Amino acid sequence: MRRSEHGRQSDRRNVSRAILALVMVAAATVAACTPMSGPARPSRPVAAPPQRVETAPSPQNLPRQPGVDAPLPNMTAGTLGNDGLVRVGLLVPLTGRGAGAGQALSNAAQMAAFDMGDRRFVLQPYDTGGTPAGAARAAQQALSQGARLLLGPLFGASARAVGPVAAGAGVNVVAFTTDPGVAGGNVFVMGFLVAEQVDRMVAFAMGEGRTRFGTLTPDETYGYAAASAFRDRVAARGGQMVAAQTYAPDNPDLREPARALRGADAVLIPDAGDGLRAAANGLAYVDIDSRRTRYMGTMLWDDPDLWRESALAGGIFPAPPRGSARAFDRKYTDAFGAAPPDLAVLGYDAVALAAVLARTPGGARFDRATLTSAAGFSGVAGIFRFRPDGTVQRGLAVMEIQSDGTVAEVSPAPLSFDGGGRLGF
Repeated sequence: MRRSEHGRQSDRRNVSRAILALVMVAAATVAACTPMSGPARPSRPVAAPPQRVETAPSPQNLPRQPGVDAPLPNMTAGTLGNDGLVRVGLLVPLTGRGAGAGQALSNAAQMAAFDMGDRRFVLQPYDTGGTPAGAARAAQQALSQGARLLLGPLFGASARAVGPVAAGAGVNVVAFTTDPGVAGGNVFVMGFLVAEQVDRMVAFAMGEGRTRFGTLTPDETYGYAAASAFRDRVAARGGQMVAAQTYAPDNPDLREPARALRGADAVLIPDAGDGLRAAANGLAYVDIDSRRTRYMGTMLWDDPDLWRESALAGGIFPAPPRGSARAFDRKYTDAFGAAPPDLAVLGYDAVALAAVLARTPGGARFDRATLTSAAGFSGVAGIFRFRPDGTVQRGLAVMEIQSDGTVAEVSPAPLSFDGGGRLGF
C-alpha cells in the first residue's frame, strides 16, 4: 500500500513538472517573436462547431489547413471521443454585451491554438451572447459536441450559469471573469483579481519598510472591493491601517478626505482617469506627496496617459511581466491589425494551458488535481496557479511611474512559486 501511494505521488510530481515545462514553452513562443513574424503555422486549426458561430474572419497570416477540421455534421455525443481528438470549448460573447472583448479573447485563443496545439487538439468557439442564458446554452452545445474542458465565459453571472451545466457532465470550467465569488467546485477563475493586485502592492511597500497604510477609493463597487481586499492583506502581513476614505467619482475636490490620510506612508488609490487625478492632487495639496508617501494603484494605472501626470511620479502599480506582455501585444497587432485589450492575454494563456494539458504524458489531464498543481503554470501574463477554492494566484511585477512620463520595473515578476504556497519573491 505504501509503495503504491508513493508511486502515485511520484506520478503526480512528474506530471506537474511536465506541465510546468510545457506551458513555459507558450511564454517562450511569444517572447521569441518579433513584429516581422506572424503566428506560427498551425499543426491543428480551430474547429468551427456544428452550429455555425459568426466570428470575424481570421487574418491572412493566421493560415488554416483546409478540410482538417471542417464542421461536424450530424455529430452526437455518442460518436464523440472515438476520433482521438481532444476538444476544448471556448465560451465568449461574440455578439451582444462584451462582444469586442469576446472577439479579442477569441483572437488570442486562436493564436495559442496555432502556437501550442498538436494535431489532436481542437478548439471549438461558441457565442454566449453576453448573457447567462446564452452562456448556459453555449455550454450545453459544447458539451454535446465533445468538449472536455470549457474556457470562459467572460462575465461572473454567466460563469454561475455555466458551472452547474458543466458539473453535470463532469467537466471543469476556467472562466475569464474577475469575480472571485463564482470560483469553487468545478469553476476556476482566471481573471486578474483585485485582491492579487493589492496584495502585491502591500508586499512591495512592506519590503520598503512601510507599515502604515491608507486607502482613498471611489464610492463604487470596484473601489469597495479593492479597499476590502487591501485591509485584509495589510492585516495578514502585519501592517496598520491609518484611515480608509471614499469619494464620489465626480468630486473634483478631495482635500478633505485626503487630510485624514496624514500619517500613512503608503496610500492605495484604485481609480483611473479624472478620479485618480483628483485624488493625487488632493493628497499633494495637503502635503501627502509621492516623494515621501507611496501612491499605489491597481492595473487600472497601466495607462500611458496617466503616467504623464506629474503628481503620480513615484507611484507604483502591479502588471504582468513587461517583456512577454509586449511581445504578445506585437504579435497580436501584427496578426489582427489592432492592439489587444489587456484581457486578451487571458485567452492566449488559457488555451495554451489547455493545449499543454491535452498532451500530458498518459493522456489529456483536465482534472482538479492537475489544474491545482502546486507548481503552477507559466504563461504570457506570468506565472499562475489555481488554489483549491478555484481562485487564481499570480506572480506580478511592480512598475513605478517616472518623472518623464514613462514607467520602470522596480520589482520583477517571480519566476516560480515556493513550496510554502506563497510567491517566490
